[in-house]
Amino acid sequence: MRILLATEELTVQPSEGLLVFVMHLCRYLSRHGDLTAVYASGNPESTLRSLRLLSPRVLVSPGLVRHLREERYDTVIYIPSSGLTGFGLWRSLVIRSLSKSPTITIALQERRVGTLHTLISQFGCPDIVLTPVNGLIAKLDKLGINVDFIMPGYDDRIFKAVSKEVKMQLRKKYNLPPDRYLVLHVGHIRESRNMQIFLQYRRWGADILPVIKAGEVDPSWRDRLRNAGVIVIDEYIEHMNELYQVADCYLFPVHCRTGALEFPLSVIEASACNLPVLTTRFGALPDVIGETDGFRYFSAATEVPGLLAALRMVPAETRELVKDFTWEMVFSRYLMPQMQQLAVIRERS
Repeated sequence: MRILLATEELTVQPSEGLLVFVMHLCRYLSRHGDLTAVYASGNPESTLRSLRLLSPRVLVSPGLVRHLREERYDTVIYIPSSGLTGFGLWRSLVIRSLSKSPTITIALQERRVGTLHTLISQFGCPDIVLTPVNGLIAKLDKLGINVDFIMPGYDDRIFKAVSKEVKMQLRKKYNLPPDRYLVLHVGHIRESRNMQIFLQYRRWGADILPVIKAGEVDPSWRDRLRNAGVIVIDEYIEHMNELYQVADCYLFPVHCRTGALEFPLSVIEASACNLPVLTTRFGALPDVIGETDGFRYFSAATEVPGLLAALRMVPAETRELVKDFTWEMVFSRYLMPQMQQLAVIRERS
């Protein structure tokens, strides 16, 4: 199967969940077909056939037009970096029209569906949109756009629990205190991610210390956090699994629907490392992962001290909650059947 994947940014050094998703999707598709990726910016893996043919400013570049005239693909997958905005929907239609191939669009974040989407849908639509966003599923369905579910996964070869001895070795490697209860958060440092909750950490317990691994950084928030005593890591970390393995607990405090992927990748990775998890009822999380002694939901900052204390009293056993969410299993369950079905429909037509 010849596959074209189009996305605005493609990199082997991802700084956020969407880029991690794209990287692992490329690896999966390369194992299961003949993949070509087109992109606008980034640093793709050297083993991937990748072409910088997408433009960040216009719907379609002359180079992409030429490529799609010369090449034929069985399936096209488009992942708009900004989610399914009006621009993202319009670009997916243009790519579908030029490629003359079945097109799957993947939208991982909440985005407003408004008049522009309605107008664009009159000209056509992708063959299917895959998304974990329940609200987006309902709105696209009303527009007559075929839509179904997909979610992120994790690499089970590296995201796993480690012994106390290894944890202490990793704390030494990353210059983190050996005698503190480290509460980790991974993601962008910006207002929409409820960073202010970490300024209250001294109320959580005498030995608790937050560690935040930043993606994109708002310098004012980074400085506020550091001045309050929070450890902020804002450089690239090659082995992200080690930061989870060095921690004692994972905290995901985001409320704003546009603040993160609808199914936060970091929550999956933390659970895969068998960390206790404390999270808001964000996006699709409550629909997919039920509350347990080691995986707790909260609504208000005042609940955090008591819930952290409760999490420290029980074994986490959170890896069991995500055992079916490896990248291979997620893509094989939610993406590959859609690709195969579109291929059959194309052959019949």
